[in-house]
Amino acid sequence: MSEEPTVEQLIAAAHARAGDDDELALLDAVITLSRDVSAHTEAAVDQVVRRVREAGHSWTVIGEHLGVSRQAARQRYADRVEESPKTLGLIRARNLQSCLDAALDAAEADGLAEAGTEHMLLGLLTDGVAATTLEKLGVTRDEIRDAGHRLFEQPGTPVRPVQAAFSADARAALVAAEHLATERTPSCAPVIVSTPQLLAVIATNPASRAYRVLQALDVDVADIKRQLHCHINVPRTALGRRSRRKTRSDAQARCSFCGHAESDERRLVAGPDVWICADCVALCGETLAQPADARST
Repeated sequence: MSEEPTVEQLIAAAHARAGDDDELALLDAVITLSRDVSAHTEAAVDQVVRRVREAGHSWTVIGEHLGVSRQAARQRYADRVEESPKTLGLIRARNLQSCLDAALDAAEADGLAEAGTEHMLLGLLTDGVAATTLEKLGVTRDEIRDAGHRLFEQPGTPVRPVQAAFSADARAALVAAEHLATERTPSCAPVIVSTPQLLAVIATNPASRAYRVLQALDVDVADIKRQLHCHINVPRTALGRRSRRKTRSDAQARCSFCGHAESDERRLVAGPDVWICADCVALCGETLAQPADARST
């Protein structure tokens, strides 16, 4: 690594930029040079913080290294460094990021260096549609934590690790959630990865720790699917909607949100080339009744 430039070297560089010996011109050049150095320093910190976040480290850990609180680190860098998913065609919803942060914090509280899908399940109770779904099914943080401690080996003497990162299984679950969001998002819309996709992935994978925790709590995965279907069951098509039906007689009418066919038990309300069932109407009402932040999923 090259040595830090001396004061004399910085002044010499300012002289070269000013182009003459006028003191005011030199002052302007020094100020401009210091701003350039500061901007490059901030850009370097932004890039490294982004890499640390992509590696799965929490804002708590980043704040400790920066010498500030978790809240201060997140407020300063979150909007700058969490733009990266957009470059990949994906946008990670803010409430999902909050849940991931909470999952890492839960692992650190257990004295673990890695957060698994059982910690993701804990984090999902923080915010968003997934939190609402789990709460409706009577799942609590204490129950998840107790079941996880019973099912999985815990360190003998819990010591808060220097840093926590997601396990390979947890990272794979997040990638699967991104794929699910991509598959179920209309091609004309941005792909937003949020809490319903992550819950759907970890709750339906028999190999995941989260699935085992839910089974230990006697939670029916089918109930989770029913709660989430209006949020993730939108097929990806060129027009961002299901195939157009010219008349109800051309094919059996189906709810445009969940895809269920019309029946005596499931009546549909028709609109212009669109239908909606009573279950989806009720779920829409519940979603709109939530605070604006919770509806951002």
